Amino acid sequence: MSRSSSRHRQPATRRRRTGWLQRAWRFWTNDIRSRRSCLGRALSIAVGVMIIVAVVLLIVGFISARSDLFFPPETASSRPPRDTGASAPVSLPPSPASLQIPEGLERAIVTTVSDGDTIVVSLGGATERVRLIGVDTPETSHPSRPVECFGREAAAFTREMLSNQTVLLEADPSQGDRDRFNRLLRFVWLPDGRLVNYEIIAQGYGFEYTFRTPYRYQAQFKAAERAAREAQTGLWAPETCNGEREPAGAPTPAARSSPTPLATQLPPSFDGCRTEPNAARAPNAPVAIVSIDKRAEEVTLRNMSDATVNLDGWTMCSMRGAQIHPGIGGALAPGETRVFPRVGGRDIWSDNTSDPGALYDAEGRLVAYWDD
Repeated sequence: MSRSSSRHRQPATRRRRTGWLQRAWRFWTNDIRSRRSCLGRALSIAVGVMIIVAVVLLIVGFISARSDLFFPPETASSRPPRDTGASAPVSLPPSPASLQIPEGLERAIVTTVSDGDTIVVSLGGATERVRLIGVDTPETSHPSRPVECFGREAAAFTREMLSNQTVLLEADPSQGDRDRFNRLLRFVWLPDGRLVNYEIIAQGYGFEYTFRTPYRYQAQFKAAERAAREAQTGLWAPETCNGEREPAGAPTPAARSSPTPLATQLPPSFDGCRTEPNAARAPNAPVAIVSIDKRAEEVTLRNMSDATVNLDGWTMCSMRGAQIHPGIGGALAPGETRVFPRVGGRDIWSDNTSDPGALYDAEGRLVAYWDD
């Protein structure tokens, strides 16, 4: 082969190796330079730019349409589903799982269960009475009320859960630290995560109770009461209390024709106002303690019978100070309520601490007890 023919083939080979993009670029730039007028050059530039933009858009569209080629299947399946217009989920009552024990709570040991919503604990070497926040159980030992429907069952339920148990006490600033009876106001937790206040309501042994202001777990407690009521659990059952304080279908008790003879119920136990072993068994009849105004030093008594009761020789005790409230006496007519102020002497009742009251007849038998 001659050198001249080899020189002719080399430019052709280089042209074949040149990419089509380079050839298009050279054609475009040569076209722009070959046009003499400014308008012609501008039109050539505009056409080139439009072609470039169109090519870019085609590439982007292809990638978007075939995204499965660039992303693994699990990535596509993990994307949130589109809104299909379905309705919002129904709001369900909070479950016990929504109640979690806070950290840093005080530990105490339960020594006594007074009733369904009041306990006595040993706390830091002292004995404290604790009123459970947000729950009210039927009465069993109220000084002026009879035993209410499911009251004994509620006390037994709380006693079964808490007797001799170590518990965690949670305060709620919205309720204050103590009530007017100087009881600590607390939520009571078991170490296994159960909130006792909640369990009493959820199991049908008590009512949700809001005192003046909402408390921390009010929504959960109200939901628990609704669920127990709808399920007719415990005191909500038609055959027990039907949600009332009196037993379902219970007849109105007939008035007694004479006072209940106390001698057949309790033996004499007056010991100078120091201790009262029969406090929980006080009959609160024929006379009950309606209230004790410790600041005003006044005791209010009511004759619960339909016969006149002579109070001469009766004794009203302030148990904390082992002191007698002077001024109790005279005749109390059937159904009559009367205030007996302290007569002479210094203050008897303790304003800032628990101070139960006990009323004894002339024979020294316990008639009524005020569990402060």
